[in-house]
Amino acid sequence: MRNRSYEYDVALSFAGENRAYVEEVANSLQLKGINVFYDLFEEANLWGKNLYEYLSEIYQNKAQYTVLFISGFYNKKLWTNHERVSMQARAFQESREYILPARFDDTEIPGVLRTIGYINLQYKTPEELAILIEKKLSKDQTFLKNRWSKLSTMINPKPFIFTIKVLDEKGALVRHAKVVLVANNSTYLEGFSDEKGLVHFVMRTRKLYSVLIAHSEYPAVLFHNINPKEDIEVVIKKIPDSGSVVINKFGQIPGILGKIEPVMTPAKKLELNADNIAIEGGKDQPYTFELNTPIALEDNEGKIRYLTFRYFKGRIALIDFCKNISL
Repeated sequence: MRNRSYEYDVALSFAGENRAYVEEVANSLQLKGINVFYDLFEEANLWGKNLYEYLSEIYQNKAQYTVLFISGFYNKKLWTNHERVSMQARAFQESREYILPARFDDTEIPGVLRTIGYINLQYKTPEELAILIEKKLSKDQTFLKNRWSKLSTMINPKPFIFTIKVLDEKGALVRHAKVVLVANNSTYLEGFSDEKGLVHFVMRTRKLYSVLIAHSEYPAVLFHNINPKEDIEVVIKKIPDSGSVVINKFGQIPGILGKIEPVMTPAKKLELNADNIAIEGGKDQPYTFELNTPIALEDNEGKIRYLTFRYFKGRIALIDFCKNISL
């Protein structure tokens, strides 16, 4: 079985409540050239399939290894237990390890013995776990050969054009929308929609991107894990007295004077500094805030805007703004 060619190098089995951690692992593995089965990477492929049969085939026959993310949530889910039974059926047939347990807690999982070596996720970041998975796979020569071929394509792909079309809810073309593509490593590309509502990007690397769309007259739009190999069309809906903006390190909010500068601290806290602008009635700065929570700003002329940060990575922030707090 060791030299068999699998469709996936590794499959990830987890409860939805643990998605934030697992998604970082999946993104890191993909950037390393590892072919990973992660449900959000397979949305189009899963659409319309008999998931009971298809997922059973994935976890029993299609992956070289499966990482089982153990938690109290995992044990209570119908689908995760179905995945577990499928992978255990495979494990019983093989003389080598196939299931790689990774524990968020001490939950007992049927068929997973305490004597089986596992990774304690309380002491591993997603990137560190991805590195361990890479090391596990690297012991297999077939994987190394396939991976080198894939990495060569990822590192030196032929440049191609990725196009985003921006429309409003009536189908009218939207001009002057700012569109930013942010890769998982925080590098980015940016542009504005033209008179045809189109933004064109020359892509020179194979990565997944977060797509940020902002316009002074429309609310923010955000997509994660977009593969630019296929063009996309985005419909945005206008909301009265509101708009959105993308800023890089610092910037201005339409309708009020002064500049703002959001930062992420080493402790992963989001903080906001504002020049000649009061935050929440004059709270001390830097002001600690959270994504998707409105913040009131007032300039020296008494004009007020409510900001809601929708995204922050590196120095890039996607922000909704409005004159009232209903957004």
